[in-house]
Amino acid sequence: MYNTRMNEQSPNPTETISSADLKKILSDHKKWLDSDGKEGTPADLKNCKMKGAILIGANLKDANLEGAYLYGAYFKNANLENTNLEGANLRGANLRWANLKNTNMQNSNLVRADLMQAEMNDTQLEGANLKMAEGLTTDQLKGAVTNSETILPDSLK
Repeated sequence: MYNTRMNEQSPNPTETISSADLKKILSDHKKWLDSDGKEGTPADLKNCKMKGAILIGANLKDANLEGAYLYGAYFKNANLENTNLEGANLRGANLRWANLKNTNMQNSNLVRADLMQAEMNDTQLEGANLKMAEGLTTDQLKGAVTNSETILPDSLK
């Protein structure tokens, strides 16, 4: 499974999270959200390895997942609003019906990610790699922020 050392900050994902630790982090984050920051702790999963993590319907609003390794993670119906996913590896991740409003996904790897029906208003996709992303539409991209560095699927170029 996973091992955790939450305070170490490194440029490459080196830290892995056990399912028990992840459950605790999500529980503390929920308390934090529900109490307007008076209780619990915001989720800080910066640079964590969570390959294939199952986070269906998880509420990670306002969480920090900068640089996280989320290859093949399952975020179906998850709330990632205002979340920092800058530089995260979301290759092959399932983001169907996820709330990505105002999410920082700058320089993220979204190759082969499934973005069907994902809410992408004000999603920051500058420098993101969306090559072969599935379910992505021009309507979704209209509300997102892209730049010349954003790599779009061939079907949307």
